[in-house]
Amino acid sequence: MLHRYAQVYKVCYSEAGVAVVPSHFFQNGDKNAYFTSASAPFRIDTPGEYQVRLKSGLLSFKATLIIEDTVAPQARGVSVSKPVGSDISPEEFVTDIRDATAVTVSFAPAAAASAVPLDGSAPVSAFVPDTSVAGRYEIPIYLRDQGGNETVLTAILWLSDVLPVVYLEAGDPLPALDDFVVAAHEAAFVTDISGINTAIIGEHEIVVAVDGGIFTSILAIVDTIPPLFTVADISGFAILPREAADFVTSCHDVTMVDFHFATPPDLEYIGSQSVTIVARDDGGNESTQTATLTLIADTEKPVIRGAADLEAQTGDTVAYMRHVVAIDNCPDGLQLTVDQSAVNINLAGTYPVTYIARDAAGNESRVTVNINVRPKHYDLDQIYARADEILARIFTEGMSEREKLWAIYRYNMNNIFFESHSEKETWVRAAYEGLFDKRGDCYVYASTAKVLLDRAGIMNEDIEKIVTTTRHYWHLVDIGEGWYHFDTTPRSDKVTIFMWTNAQIEELMEETRYRSHRYDPDIYPTDRRPIN
Repeated sequence: MLHRYAQVYKVCYSEAGVAVVPSHFFQNGDKNAYFTSASAPFRIDTPGEYQVRLKSGLLSFKATLIIEDTVAPQARGVSVSKPVGSDISPEEFVTDIRDATAVTVSFAPAAAASAVPLDGSAPVSAFVPDTSVAGRYEIPIYLRDQGGNETVLTAILWLSDVLPVVYLEAGDPLPALDDFVVAAHEAAFVTDISGINTAIIGEHEIVVAVDGGIFTSILAIVDTIPPLFTVADISGFAILPREAADFVTSCHDVTMVDFHFATPPDLEYIGSQSVTIVARDDGGNESTQTATLTLIADTEKPVIRGAADLEAQTGDTVAYMRHVVAIDNCPDGLQLTVDQSAVNINLAGTYPVTYIARDAAGNESRVTVNINVRPKHYDLDQIYARADEILARIFTEGMSEREKLWAIYRYNMNNIFFESHSEKETWVRAAYEGLFDKRGDCYVYASTAKVLLDRAGIMNEDIEKIVTTTRHYWHLVDIGEGWYHFDTTPRSDKVTIFMWTNAQIEELMEETRYRSHRYDPDIYPTDRRPIN
């Protein structure tokens, strides 16, 4: 601060990059002061003189703000490797520039530059080095900020006879070191180029060491040769889709080739038409060939063979398409479908089944047969075989009778999914549903338990609840300890009814007020009544 006028400094100086606030202009550091709208705008990163207007309370003031830059820029010099003859710019030789104002970068004046060629000849002074001569050059770089402050850095320029780009035709052998380096005392690859696939177009950065310097070149793999291919004429039915590649009989190119039509053919035109096939490789090179496409109309209907009346049992899965085929003079695009929408496989009866064959031209044939759905026959021998298989899996050697009984109980609980409905025409069907379909209600659980108990040699007696609005089924079992209740149907209250006495059953019904196990003991032999 140099001048003072009333409460305000008439002139204020600020270093570039330092924040300027209104209180800086007041002797008492008035923090309530502010710049008015009439104040000239200023930037703290731009040196200059600015007329500012301030206000404090009811008083307005004028002052001059001078932003100056007195700090020289800072930066870091970097080494640059270039092929001989390359263009260079001073910005390439510096990084990490730090200054409050904008900084310009240029080559130092000629008197400050010295160059030492690799051949040991006399130093050369130059404002910009002669990049036509290989060598190691110390390059002074001149940095100047908006305050006129200057900094001079020294950077290293390596010039070498390494080509900036080496072009290689796709599929050719890998280039040698001499393809990258025109002339040098000593050179070697830094990059291992042996793994480069020359059949793939692209650019690869190649690093080469030349006379103590490290230089970068680009290996550009290009494809400039169009594909060479041959075509053949095609005759066939109209409508069918055609691809350009269908006409190609041979093709030679190093890179991948795609084929397309110059103009898509008219697939509905009956007669001959000329088509042009375009081959385009990964390099964008194209070549063309012309072929003839001759189309004839397809008016012949497909023929359906093997369709015959079917037999099935209720609930079966029917293989409608087994042994049924469609043939046509034009098999491409031929479709064979079956309409079994009229079939109710869960209800015995005779139903129509229609086979439909349709070719690409829209010609259609239909054949209708019948399927005779009979009531399902439940084979007791099959049920016994499945029960024996299960028992062999869940029983282990040395099990006691109680352990066997518990294994049967756990099998039913873990392997049958409860459904609130089943057919109760016969326990054999219910047991089948439990053993094979693995789903059903209490009748299925009881019937499945029955066949497992029978095959395990465990004495058992079927029990049915006194019929009210609901029904329930379970067993009495005797493993040599007297008769006990045995019910494998899962309950919502998670109660496990395994080897229960009559007293336990009565207590359960009293607690739940649910008469699920109320039965008439007088209908069972006295020697098979459960223990109280």
